Amino acid sequence: MIYKSQNLLLSVLLLAIYSLQSVVCGHDRMGPHLDNPHQIPFLGTNGNVSLSRTWQILGPFRSGTREAIWGADPLEYYGGFSNLSYNTDTIFSSALAVNGTARWSLVRADISSISPGTTKASLNVRFPEVDWTLLQSVYGWAALQYQAWARGSLDVNRPNGQTIALYMSGLLEFLVDGKRHFGGDFYSYRRAPVILHLPQGQHTLDLRLTRDVRALGATGEPTIGVNVEAEERQMSLSIDSGTLLVSDITQGKLGSSWASINVQNNLAEWVEIVSLSSPDATQYVLDMESLHLSPYQIRPLIFNISIESPLKLDFSIDIIYKTNTEKGEVLGSLPFQMKLVEKSLSEAQKITFLHPAKIVSYAILRPPPLTSICGVREGRNTMPVMIALHGAGLQADTPLVRGMLDAADYVCSWKLLPTGVTPWSGDDWHIWGTSDVQAAIATIPQWIRNVNWQGPHAAVDDWIITGHSNGGQGVWYLSTHYPDKIIAAAPVSGYSSIENYVPYSMWHDSDPLVSSVLQRSRSSYKHELLLENAAGIPILQQHGSNDDNVPVYHSRLMHELLERLQLPSQYNELPGKGHWFEGIMTTSSLLGFYEEKAISQYRPKIPLSFTINIPSSGAMGSMYGIYVDQLQSPDMNGKIEVTRDLKNEVWYLQTQNIHRFHLSVSTRVEVPVALVLDRMERPFIVDPGLCEKTWYLRGPLDQWVASNGTEWKNIYQRHGRQMGAMDAILRSNGTFTISTCSAGAEHIALQISRNLLQYFAADSLIVEKRSSIAPSLDQTSKNGPGNVIVLAVGDDLPPSKNPAFPIRVCRGNLVLSDAYSSHYANETGLGSEKAQKYVSEYTYQKGLGALFLRPLENERLELMIWGADLHGLEQAARLVPILTGVGQPDFIVLSDSCRWKGHGGLFAAGHFNTFWQISPGSFLSRGPGTYGSCLL
Repeated sequence: MIYKSQNLLLSVLLLAIYSLQSVVCGHDRMGPHLDNPHQIPFLGTNGNVSLSRTWQILGPFRSGTREAIWGADPLEYYGGFSNLSYNTDTIFSSALAVNGTARWSLVRADISSISPGTTKASLNVRFPEVDWTLLQSVYGWAALQYQAWARGSLDVNRPNGQTIALYMSGLLEFLVDGKRHFGGDFYSYRRAPVILHLPQGQHTLDLRLTRDVRALGATGEPTIGVNVEAEERQMSLSIDSGTLLVSDITQGKLGSSWASINVQNNLAEWVEIVSLSSPDATQYVLDMESLHLSPYQIRPLIFNISIESPLKLDFSIDIIYKTNTEKGEVLGSLPFQMKLVEKSLSEAQKITFLHPAKIVSYAILRPPPLTSICGVREGRNTMPVMIALHGAGLQADTPLVRGMLDAADYVCSWKLLPTGVTPWSGDDWHIWGTSDVQAAIATIPQWIRNVNWQGPHAAVDDWIITGHSNGGQGVWYLSTHYPDKIIAAAPVSGYSSIENYVPYSMWHDSDPLVSSVLQRSRSSYKHELLLENAAGIPILQQHGSNDDNVPVYHSRLMHELLERLQLPSQYNELPGKGHWFEGIMTTSSLLGFYEEKAISQYRPKIPLSFTINIPSSGAMGSMYGIYVDQLQSPDMNGKIEVTRDLKNEVWYLQTQNIHRFHLSVSTRVEVPVALVLDRMERPFIVDPGLCEKTWYLRGPLDQWVASNGTEWKNIYQRHGRQMGAMDAILRSNGTFTISTCSAGAEHIALQISRNLLQYFAADSLIVEKRSSIAPSLDQTSKNGPGNVIVLAVGDDLPPSKNPAFPIRVCRGNLVLSDAYSSHYANETGLGSEKAQKYVSEYTYQKGLGALFLRPLENERLELMIWGADLHGLEQAARLVPILTGVGQPDFIVLSDSCRWKGHGGLFAAGHFNTFWQISPGSFLSRGPGTYGSCLL
């Protein structure tokens, strides 16, 4: 072969040199053994940007399941990877590496040019010298998770610098020239790249590599594969055409008017999108609210489409925007292409709707066949909704998901395949994903009106729920948290809970109380503990015996636990079958189950006795009409044991850790005539017309009282959407607002906004207190419906709207206290005098940070991210919920040592009770503060 390029010839020579050195030096990973591998020419040149082919590697080090969020980077003990120089003679202690020492090595990346101006480096990192088989034989899948670091370079050739979008697929954390960017793109969504303007020259890229079994699997050699993609940006704005969401058209009608597309600001200036227009489709009316984008921010552009005349399915839309600079405004426009799809009534429909957080989401809806007898039998004109939850990494609009219920088309039900907003359903079908399911179901009546559907309507409160893999786990979650909605459940190849999937045995050690607090924060998703809530729900489990993705043990375990609780269930194990095969969701046993529960057993039978197990978070729907509004303490689960006297229509309730509950009226259960609570002699007579307005409250003397007042729904008591651990912030009833109170926090605000978009497709408005160009909090959503995230350094922390809130700053100290307000005293019977007892006090020091929830009006929350300095603020910001299984409690105080100790370096962690006070089960170390200096 003749090489016409000197660069190609040089590359061949370098490869030959590498091969020789690999033999001499004994290196079995790719890459030459050089003291300065960056002397190798860049072979990934494409336009103005190049990526290095050779990368320096340091590892492996242990990493627990989802532990990297907490820091837990052993190299931070030595000052951080960015401060370490490549040296093959340097060793680092590692419990995973051979001889207990990790060393530097090199790996060669696969460089490719995807398109003009876009270059990608693909790395596959492995450590074959480690005996992974032995480790796995002892510690299971947890032993196949580890972390390492990689260092390479990005070269900018343009004299005036270049704006670049960095797509970091498979990464959670990386640094550019020593500046940390946390969040990355762990699941390879490619939704929210990091946009930077870099000057001419060579820039260091440090990548933290984290292997996660749930994301990368557990078969074969445990390698880490990541992609670094650099895309040049020349325009002021960019459109991500792959994020376009719009409903299908049926019978000449749009199923929904909601649409959205992501817009990326490539400028270091604020941009406002002011309007939309369509020059070639004037029959469409486009409506939107103005949208502000901070420098380098990405946001979904949400708009409405209305049709006034005959359709045009393919047309262009212009985005009209203005750039706000110190010198004035600059107007511009950017087009994107809209393509509508038409479907017949018998086909699966793509419908769009508003998620509660005010973003556009979608689901696949299949109406029942009009040719069947569905709806005629027993005179019914409504049918249940059959919901199928997809597994991790899948979109609902892919053929694999779209078609997984095709063989069940004849079953008398509406078929709904929600997306959960993202391929991982945002949070494993928990808070974010469940909100999406509920919003999708609620939009069915609107679709019926929009397309003039003439068939049976949907019984939106009757769900037949099924799901595969992660979706199977979602079935367990919905069945144990929203049992009154479920008329039948069929988890297929699902895991029992996050902690049981990949154990947490490799986590760093900590005080047992700290571990207990974190475990309690995850307990709402420990379905094994909440199975009593599925009493009366028909359940069919199905699992392949040869499943190497979700071991069959999970379904066998849940079947065993159900039997121990005397809750009958069907279990069907498929011999020789793996995790997935065509037709897995419509086997003969599943089809029979779907059909029977959709027609013959339309309502689950209410047991004569049952137990409601409320997770310590208190976040749960009703069970047989009993809705618990508040627990007494977040340190343990709540429980209600119910015995029904059918003859006298009296329900006897024995409670544990219940503060307040009420009865909800539904067609599923008849309201009892009377309630007897905790063996009280005097029963409570139930008025069916006042059920939703009557609360049963455990009073100051441990006696139950009934009240119809709503004064308790105030900022002093936790209720409604505020329930849960720190991930309760995801129950936003509107766009998130991210407010910066301190200079230098803008980078972290942008990071949080990008992570919310990346992992939840969530929208957020950034407001800057100190900016004359950015929208201010007073101008935007200070009192709006959405939740708020506040960033503050030192004394810039604003006071809480709840004057009795127990965390504040004072005279150079972060103070945690027990504050008893008169309202709290009256509710608890502790007396009317005000008192304040200090629990812990922490003097400002390097790296001190805190993260905690605070109440706002109308069930809203604000998540406070605070640092004594910017280092502490950055460390605290890592804990903003993005991945499941991390276990963030209601409040956290971090020391600088959390960077390498992880949760073992916490100063404090715990939960707030019903009255927003620190619970007794919290972990509180005595900090180095000046006690008594801040007494009120």
